[in-house]
Amino acid sequence: MDSLYPIHFLRPLWLSLLPLLLLGHALARPRLDSLAPWRKLIAPHLLAHLHVPGQARSQRLWPLLLPTLAVLAAAGPSWTYQPPPFAEQRAPLIIALDLSSSMASSDLRPSRFERARSKLHDLLDRRQGARTALLAYAGTAHMLLPLSDDPSLLGYYLDGLSPELMPRPGKDTTAALAALDQMQRQEPSPVSLLLITDSVEPAARHTLNERPVVIWAATADAEALANTVEVPVVPMRLDSSDLDRLEARLNDHYRAQLQSSAGSHWQDQGWWLLWPVAVLLLLRFRRMAPVLLLLLVFGPAPEAEAGEWRFWQLWRTPDQQAQRLFDRGDFAAAAALYQDPQWQGIAYYRAGDYASAAQAFSVENTPHAHYNQGNALAMLGRYPDAIAQYRQALTVRPSWQQAQDNLGLLLNLLEQPRAPDNPGEPNLPPDGLQSDPQLRRAETEASQHVTPEEQAQIWLDSLDANLSGYLRNKMALQLQQRESHEP
Repeated sequence: MDSLYPIHFLRPLWLSLLPLLLLGHALARPRLDSLAPWRKLIAPHLLAHLHVPGQARSQRLWPLLLPTLAVLAAAGPSWTYQPPPFAEQRAPLIIALDLSSSMASSDLRPSRFERARSKLHDLLDRRQGARTALLAYAGTAHMLLPLSDDPSLLGYYLDGLSPELMPRPGKDTTAALAALDQMQRQEPSPVSLLLITDSVEPAARHTLNERPVVIWAATADAEALANTVEVPVVPMRLDSSDLDRLEARLNDHYRAQLQSSAGSHWQDQGWWLLWPVAVLLLLRFRRMAPVLLLLLVFGPAPEAEAGEWRFWQLWRTPDQQAQRLFDRGDFAAAAALYQDPQWQGIAYYRAGDYASAAQAFSVENTPHAHYNQGNALAMLGRYPDAIAQYRQALTVRPSWQQAQDNLGLLLNLLEQPRAPDNPGEPNLPPDGLQSDPQLRRAETEASQHVTPEEQAQIWLDSLDANLSGYLRNKMALQLQQRESHEP
């Protein structure tokens, strides 16, 4: 995910040696003339036939060329910007979808909201494997799904949304921006922000202009909207041209945030100049060439399988090697190289080895470690254990929305009936499931007979009958909780 930029130098002070090299070469030039001792003894017209043409010039260039290349290498030329070691290949995206009554207008057929929903499905199809979150707003703003790399779940929620579900009418873009800020602060890595709307009220424009937000205009008069704000506005089109523009804008914002984030750095490309230096030295000192080649061929190799060894591994740390493999999608190989247990767990998680991921996440006692371990345990179907990890994370970070949502999801799932042939069996409350060790063991054993995908489908099927009602109740409950905390 390196980005190309104009060449510059990381250590430009080394370039101050170049004038000194030129001066030294000019002063030493008479001494570099191999024919100087003969000029007083042999006539010039005869001396010209006593040396190979061009040889004298090449001998004079050797003392200048090699140090110049070495100085340029030491100055650290760079033209690529390296994001943080564990930055994602595609920008994580938080979407704020306007569900105010104006989105029911039909200047975009069949309506602004229907067009926006259809376009969002197209965007999700393009973002396979990338994390996306969904926020809906009208008179109030509500986080519906935290960042997830499962586009089918987000698409499922989209199909259940409509402007009629919002608990409070109106349009409060400022509240939506505040919710975006909160979700962004909870995410350790940079994210892109997308606002899908048909208008921005004047009171919110100043706040909007200070945010790295891209607007996807769900209105036929997108130009009028663009004239009222100072952020990028992409009009919705019938074809896919707006998707191309939108992704370009989002990626630009993501790269800009990566450059300013901790862990980002310019890649030092100076070591490439060492190769011509080595070749020139071999040509200059031919007698040493066989020895150097033998050392290169028969020298010690890295501790890796011969079939997996790559020359680039000589120049990178294990974490850098792991990141290269991670970026290529070879998550299992990356997990074997990572030194950081958390990122080793992430690689195992991406590779589908959830048991190894849970073990790696268990090494550290931090909120993120407990949260990630909970995700891995949930994928293994060990829901009670996952619930315990989410609660551990929330003990330190009570307002962590992603952990709250994942915890609520598992609690809802555990409340579903597991034995259709025993309809009379009562459902125990989630707290009972959590605190009863015997019931926890039974739950774990039962989950071994059902895959995580089947368990997730059970929960989704339970929502099919009344998804809109579920979303309406979810947002109403969020609003009630906020109002209860207000003075």
